[in-house]
Amino acid sequence: MNYEPNNVNLIKVVGKSYLLGIIFTWSIYLTIINEYHRPLTNYFTFISIFHSLEFINTYLFNRSQIDDDSFILEDYELHGIYLCSILEHYFINWKFETFYLGLILIIFGQFIRNLAMYTARESFNHYIQRDSKPNHKLITHGIFKYVRHPSYFGFFIWFIGMELLLNNVIILVVGGYILWNFFKKRIVFEEGLLVNFFGEDYIKYRSRTRTWMFI
Repeated sequence: MNYEPNNVNLIKVVGKSYLLGIIFTWSIYLTIINEYHRPLTNYFTFISIFHSLEFINTYLFNRSQIDDDSFILEDYELHGIYLCSILEHYFINWKFETFYLGLILIIFGQFIRNLAMYTARESFNHYIQRDSKPNHKLITHGIFKYVRHPSYFGFFIWFIGMELLLNNVIILVVGGYILWNFFKKRIVFEEGLLVNFFGEDYIKYRSRTRTWMFI
């Protein structure tokens, strides 16, 4: 399970790792010295953890597919959502507290996504696979027995938790719909390919296993 060196720009990997390390350290430090800004500093902490784990899990469980964007840090629409979330938290003060509910959902969502990557191993990929490969397997055990597309489900729950952590309403609703619509289109397209790859086996799996995202 060796990686392809031509797909990995080590300078970019080092730079992204360094950036995430700075964000993580800075956010932890600010959380300790200023509890008032804890939701926002925790938000940065969980962002750095999420993107770091994306790279680490790919390296551990599907090393042959690792590249310098396995951090998924080059998704600029996601950065736009991050920025809007911070702005809403900073400028709009909603009169309710959802910090701890958000914290629980973040941890749960991160756990589900990590478990999905661990269970799928070489069958997991950040990019939709349009051609069947010899190492592709239909994963129906573990977390996949209970959730169809658990990595998407985990990320969706993580996103909801992140907005609740900040007490955000606007981005929770608008961003949540955008993310749900993205996953809906992606799942429809991806499942068309999976039916071609695995035929009746996937059709039966799909009929008995829910996404839990109203898709």
